[in-house]
Amino acid sequence: MLDVHAPHESVHGWRDFLLHIATITVGLLIALCLEATVEWMHHRQEVAETREALHSELNVNLERFSANTGYFRQDLTSLQGNLASFVYLQRHSGTNTDELPAKIIWTSSYARMETSAWRTAHERGITALMPQEEVMREDERYSFYERIDKAHEEEADALAEAIGYRFQESDPAHMTQAQIDREVELIKRVMSLHIRHAFLMQNLADEFHEFQPAPSRNELQDALHLPR
Repeated sequence: MLDVHAPHESVHGWRDFLLHIATITVGLLIALCLEATVEWMHHRQEVAETREALHSELNVNLERFSANTGYFRQDLTSLQGNLASFVYLQRHSGTNTDELPAKIIWTSSYARMETSAWRTAHERGITALMPQEEVMREDERYSFYERIDKAHEEEADALAEAIGYRFQESDPAHMTQAQIDREVELIKRVMSLHIRHAFLMQNLADEFHEFQPAPSRNELQDALHLPR
């Protein structure tokens, strides 16, 4: 807040009056410039702190992305084995569990992407102080995070449904033909969502090359039995 004080001495004539007005004007301009400089420096510091927080958050997400690529491959192997075993049961009724082509293992591992730094920057209005090109680029990156996290949530929901049979019958060899048929379809849905999730990860890596390693197009095509 700027304070303007009245002169301590009487004003005599226009010359003294104009001199006093000029003094007040110069004082106000100096004060306004100082205030603007302080505000600019404060905004500059806020942007610098936000960029530092985003850099730290990026490093965390790079580590999580790399781990999630490993989780994708691990879980895909388990799902492929589970599907092979249930398809075998589907075609060979009366098969014992120890005769199945693969041990049935249910796994779902995933590390959610961290988004607190960018969310805080929006909430505090700091993004308005940053170049729009930079803001658009970060928004694109975090939009990828959101889509990838959501894809895993959908996959996890489908996996929970696929595992539901275990609450009634822990041994798949004792399931009815109808239950086995349904289980095959449920596993196919989980695998479909799992591969969709991996395609989103690959898209992120294509756009932001620092996200490595990522699921490769070849392994995704192989999972879908598509020609390369």
